[in-house]
Amino acid sequence: MASNYRGTHRPDFCLTDLDHSTLAWYGREVMLANHIHDRAIMPQLALNYGMAAQTQAACDEWMGSSPIYNYRNRKLLNIGGDDVETILKAFQFDIGAPHTFLQFHFSLQSPTEGQFWLPYCGAYNHVRRITNADPKSETQICHHMEDPTFDATAMTVNQRARCRPVFRPPHGEVPAEGPCRWQVFIGDDLILAEECEVLPQVKQSRAANFEFAPLSPAGEGLTDYSGPLKPDFRLEDLEHSTLARQCKEFSLDVHLLQRACYTSVIRDHGEDAAWSMTEEQWRAMAPVYIHRLRRVLGIESDQIDDILTLLQFDPYLPQEYLKFGSAKVSDKHGRFWIEDCEAAKDKPLGVLGLLFKKPDVGLSAPVAAINGKAICRPAPDCPEAKGKSILAWDILIDDAHEAPKPSDYTELVAGADLWDHDASEHTYSYA
Repeated sequence: MASNYRGTHRPDFCLTDLDHSTLAWYGREVMLANHIHDRAIMPQLALNYGMAAQTQAACDEWMGSSPIYNYRNRKLLNIGGDDVETILKAFQFDIGAPHTFLQFHFSLQSPTEGQFWLPYCGAYNHVRRITNADPKSETQICHHMEDPTFDATAMTVNQRARCRPVFRPPHGEVPAEGPCRWQVFIGDDLILAEECEVLPQVKQSRAANFEFAPLSPAGEGLTDYSGPLKPDFRLEDLEHSTLARQCKEFSLDVHLLQRACYTSVIRDHGEDAAWSMTEEQWRAMAPVYIHRLRRVLGIESDQIDDILTLLQFDPYLPQEYLKFGSAKVSDKHGRFWIEDCEAAKDKPLGVLGLLFKKPDVGLSAPVAAINGKAICRPAPDCPEAKGKSILAWDILIDDAHEAPKPSDYTELVAGADLWDHDASEHTYSYA
């Protein structure tokens, strides 16, 4: 197994070929990819349509997808039941709680009560920093967005479950134990809430119903999380092939969240606006997540091998759901193609949807983030795919090509914390 993936591109390289600690680190990066997505789309919504529109899309995004991926993650690890312990275990795999960047801690008090709290919250720190600790902005994120979305996540397990704050922002001085603590409980007298309007549309997608290839676990580690809650759970605790599958689930989770978000945007602002924001979003976030992927995979250069390898691990291209291939043609020429797959049959949405909706735009954002001299354009033919490609792109390094202008949003996406945040190890701070 490899601790890095630098050097020659290997089209048949699999997630399971990474060593266990590197694969777990990669999994945390895929979790973080959704936070990067939010940083690249939510400011666009706020600037173009106002804070109310941003809040609406954020709530639709989470409430329109978390019931789907929450169930998928529980099914993978045989997390059964409908009590608070089950809710807390599901939170440990929630793409909205990226390990290390949002440091969730958990305590089970009884089958019907428990708590989670965050000694460190990168999302809150970012908002506090860019708004100069504006109470209204903290309330916008930590009240108007979290109230309905935390409930939606808990209700996926039990319709009578709710999350209520013990304390939370806005803060003058941030408490020593962290910005927030929440109580999770089940109450038999609670009135069932209505389903999010976006959720039925996302449920009908092929992404929501996609089934990965069967697993054949053979190593040590968890393949079944039906036992007690592990408050200090880390991705490293999973068996190797199960961990690889969880990474693929995380990538699909990111797509489901994008699918819900853009379903909301199209409804409220139209298709043209949605696709314009999608293009800008990929340009804004690609430099950030590519920089982070380089560190995980140990890739420092920007040649054709490196471009193809980084695309192979792109968290916004969910493996299996999207069936793709790549090949090096020469030192300055590579090809990337898509074969018949469920993603090709789904309604195109999100940055993945750009490959089908706007092939001329295609992979330009991540390719340019890897090498500003690289050009990505639709390929007229793709013999390397042996007749299986339905879409293909040539990737060419042209030393005379002028690197594209960076997105105005990239600096905001990177922030003062996300560019170099260390997700290589997951530690806890229980007393």
